[in-house]
Amino acid sequence: MKGSFWKGAAGFLLATVLSMPLQAQTQDPAVTYNNGKVLLQQQRYDQAMAELKPLTSASSNNQYTPEASYLYALAALKSKKLQEAYNMLLSLQNQYPNWGGMDDADYLLANIFFEQDEYERALSKLQELAGSSLSNDAEGLKRFYLVQLNDRAAYEQLLQRFPNDKAVAQVYADKLLSGWYRPQDRSTLENIVSRFDLARSRYLNKEALSRQGFDVALLLPFQLNQDMQQTASKSRFITDLYAGMKLAQDSLQKQGVNINLYTYDTSADTMSVKRVLDMPELKQMDLVVGPIYKSTAKVAARFAAQNNINVINPLSMDLEMVQGNNNAFLFESSIATQARQAATYAYQNFSPKTAVILFEDAKDDTTFAYHYRQQFQKLGGKVKTYKKINSKQTTGTAAAFNALKLNDAGHLAVFSDKMTAAVNATSLLQSSAPKLPLITYDKWLDINQITLRQLDDLEVYFVSPKYVNKQSEAFQSFRKQFISKYKLPPSVYAYAGFEMLYYFGSLLNNYGPQFNQQMAETGIKPGIIYPGIGYTDRQTRNQLRQDNQYVPITKLENLQLDIVNPIF
Repeated sequence: MKGSFWKGAAGFLLATVLSMPLQAQTQDPAVTYNNGKVLLQQQRYDQAMAELKPLTSASSNNQYTPEASYLYALAALKSKKLQEAYNMLLSLQNQYPNWGGMDDADYLLANIFFEQDEYERALSKLQELAGSSLSNDAEGLKRFYLVQLNDRAAYEQLLQRFPNDKAVAQVYADKLLSGWYRPQDRSTLENIVSRFDLARSRYLNKEALSRQGFDVALLLPFQLNQDMQQTASKSRFITDLYAGMKLAQDSLQKQGVNINLYTYDTSADTMSVKRVLDMPELKQMDLVVGPIYKSTAKVAARFAAQNNINVINPLSMDLEMVQGNNNAFLFESSIATQARQAATYAYQNFSPKTAVILFEDAKDDTTFAYHYRQQFQKLGGKVKTYKKINSKQTTGTAAAFNALKLNDAGHLAVFSDKMTAAVNATSLLQSSAPKLPLITYDKWLDINQITLRQLDDLEVYFVSPKYVNKQSEAFQSFRKQFISKYKLPPSVYAYAGFEMLYYFGSLLNNYGPQFNQQMAETGIKPGIIYPGIGYTDRQTRNQLRQDNQYVPITKLENLQLDIVNPIF
């Protein structure tokens, strides 16, 4: 088996594109195996386990038994059924010791040990992968779990048990700089830096050893100089964003990562932003979040380039705000990235490779459609129709949809969040092509004139950049904490604030303020609440991008919104 599957740490794509589940009346092992893979891809783990279970018995006498056993264990791990996952891997190793995917099984077994807080067993198992094709993945898995171990005494036992493990030593050095450091640790730190050839400028400079955590400046429009009653509703998105960041700060603190937040009230006025950025203290920051307005983007970009300090825009989807600056990033996926990722999914999953594209006569919709068409054609697809509509013109919009020829189209793409366009599109498909895939914005889920049942019955796929799984344990935990602390339910801005600071705070802790190269190498991985975050294009893995490259594509199944392109 090529590649591996990461639990929590990072995602490694399946080597082949998985087809939709086969509705077969036979017990053909190939059908059962493929169905199990697809259920796993759809994150329906219990169903995947049930589907794969018959294939895992050695007495089933089929070629799929080893791989089905591995996938069963992976599904069990994802379902937090750690003992079942362990037992299946143990059976796999005993019955098929020469299976070609045994390195993947060892990797998965180490993942299970980490989840059970058996760090020594996990690290010992990963040592067996040294020199294999999974050695780099093993290092990433180590780091992911090691940074979560905040019991200093327990960590120092690992340091003694694995004195030659660079990951163990380097994460310990990072923890020293993030708050564990005491003067008596100097000789230990010097020994680690010398032995593993770590950057002396980072680990042994006086500032690093005397500092307490990482300093992050927040340049946000709190509007503190205005009447609170008048601005409360208008600034709610900022207060929610900040509240989410404060909870991330608390979560990181519990892991031994100290993030110091410094707030600066800034508006869309370039001079006010410039005055803040000219303060001497800003040049000492490890990271700057904001400003959020396009009018101030050039000022922030110039500051980032001149001082080599990374600047994050937490809310914008406009790639122009960061283009050409290696220190400026969007936390969200840009419109262009959303369009390209949606087009890639459509090309890989819909047949024939032909598209009919309609889009609203508005800047964002036109931009989305342009990049969608460009990517679809770049991959080899053909665009049969590419038409702009204006939903204010009800009759003209209806005529545009009724004139479409869908008989040889592979899918329909409609980029408009207007009710008129949505109703016409769904009506057309219901009457003439109910099985034709439609890809559009997830804002259609909030259009009252269309029921969720209608969307569920059709083959509608939604571009869902802000999707969160509201059934997940992480989401429920965050919501509970937020309500307990602020007496209000969290909004999408609260999720974004939490996920952003947690992601970049972890990068600061793992790699220091100059984390750009490591961010490129990290690739795309699951967030805490978000299904994925990453700044490298999957097709050009080590090339750093300036906006989040993971865009969830969702679909209704039994009125439940599921991701159809999850990270593995």
